[in-house]
Amino acid sequence: MFFISTLFLAAALGLGMLAVYQILVRDRDPVAVRLRDLRTRALAARPSYESEAPSPVAALLAMLGGFLPTGESRESLHSGLVRAGIRGERAPLVFLGAKVSLAVLFGVGWVVLNFALARPIGSGVLSGSIAAAVGFYLPTIWLYLRAEKRRSKIQLALPDALDLLVVCVEAGLGLNAAVERVGREIDLASPELSSELLLVGQEIRTGLTRSDALRRLARRTGVDDIYSLTAILIQADRLGTSIAQSLRAHAESMRIKRRQRAEQAARKAGIKLAFPLVFLILPALLIVILGPAGMQLQELLKRHH
Repeated sequence: MFFISTLFLAAALGLGMLAVYQILVRDRDPVAVRLRDLRTRALAARPSYESEAPSPVAALLAMLGGFLPTGESRESLHSGLVRAGIRGERAPLVFLGAKVSLAVLFGVGWVVLNFALARPIGSGVLSGSIAAAVGFYLPTIWLYLRAEKRRSKIQLALPDALDLLVVCVEAGLGLNAAVERVGREIDLASPELSSELLLVGQEIRTGLTRSDALRRLARRTGVDDIYSLTAILIQADRLGTSIAQSLRAHAESMRIKRRQRAEQAARKAGIKLAFPLVFLILPALLIVILGPAGMQLQELLKRHH
């Protein structure tokens, strides 16, 4: 009995030490983290032959979105979804269904709340209409903010990707192979730019010309620097000039622009801090500093009266 308990105790201590080693050493080892990420991406990249059924909520939203006319704004809606990183086949219908659902939910909920609070029916209907309009345009605001966040991430990671692209081209890789290699290597630093570059490589492999694939990349991202990069690569391809030299010059200008944007943001920090300093911090300081003096002054005035 003592021998069995000793074995269990030793096994428990061994498992505890292994868990501590796993948490403190292996999870913080950059090589182990890199290998684990590569293994996860390799498993995720395996083709799946099972058709993934849409969720019931997405199917319901898509059914609701089918009632809205989208003929005139179909292109702008698709462009906005793509720039936000949403490329699903039924994404426009789901997005329109979300707009309808939020409009109905906000409008009916506000009317029910006014009825529960015994407010006038006319004001409740008017405020319910305003709430429905807010709910209808709320997904549009969310989509715009998501697209802007994604665009800023791509713009921030673009100079590093250009440096890698220059290294690959100067090492002897073709531009198409270099784009795919950079797309795979930059996945950990910027998944957004990685997916866009890999999509460019897939479009070129499927028969699309390089200039058309680059133009589609610029339209999908909406980043001005990618528009200029696309123009430079197309011009170098047509005129037969060195792509490596063009990329190196553009990468240097991109690094200068990124440094200038950082300096501009640093100079704006003082102006942005002025508003919370004046409206939030200074009133609290005045209350803390002048509050006791004001109370003492009030007591003195009461005594004299």
